[in-house]
Amino acid sequence: MPPRAARTVSQQAAVDPSTHRPCLGRGVVGAMVALGLGVVAPPAALAMGAPEAQPGRALPGRDAVQAPLVTAAIRSHIAEKVGVAEHDVEVRSHGLGTDFPCGPRARLTVESGPSETFQRYVRLRVRGELAGEVCADLRVRAEVVVWEQVPVAAGTVRSGETISLSTGRVARHTLTGAPVDPFGGPYLAVGPLTAGAPVTVARVRTAPDWRSGSNVTIVAGGSGLTIRTPGRLLADAANGDRVRVANPATGAVVVGVITPDGLVRAQGAER
Repeated sequence: MPPRAARTVSQQAAVDPSTHRPCLGRGVVGAMVALGLGVVAPPAALAMGAPEAQPGRALPGRDAVQAPLVTAAIRSHIAEKVGVAEHDVEVRSHGLGTDFPCGPRARLTVESGPSETFQRYVRLRVRGELAGEVCADLRVRAEVVVWEQVPVAAGTVRSGETISLSTGRVARHTLTGAPVDPFGGPYLAVGPLTAGAPVTVARVRTAPDWRSGSNVTIVAGGSGLTIRTPGRLLADAANGDRVRVANPATGAVVVGVITPDGLVRAQGAER
């Protein structure tokens, strides 16, 4: 058929005789294909190519499906496992990519692996039971944020300075190492810290009880005769440590054990 005739057939077929409105009939589609024009597939045709849900597996997707019961069950499970309040668990994506098959009266249970650390992306098993029958058994990869109250730097700190601690709400997956014991300080920064930065064991060292250069008292003698003389500590130390102390009067270096009251009980001298 000549090109002009093809166009005539298409135009005639594009009019619905009952409504006198344009329609997309088979003649139009065939003519458009013959003329090399693009054809948009109808919704039914597009749906044929969509992935189907498989039993026991949730389709990938983020926030495409509203399932408040699943979100609540995941939040409750993680809060119990981590030991935080439920409002400190944020479920950003429950991992479902298809409608949850259980109704609102279903009983949901959530399981996680024994080695799960709940660091943002979590693999979970979600089971649903309704009237004694299993209505869902899915494996999902949820995205969650667990918020914790941890020690943070109260202000900017330079390396070697004592850290003043405060408390801040920090996402669990952003922590590098375990938080310090807030009652175990004081702590010295091993590197610079900004105000509000989490204070973890990897970023601090315990402040010594005695700093290098501190004035102490050297105690020596025995059998009722005790000699005390001023000394200067040659290194940082904790109470009970074996330390080296310089005697400014003689220039000798004395070795002894330091006590909480600043006494160094001499155990010998270095020559």
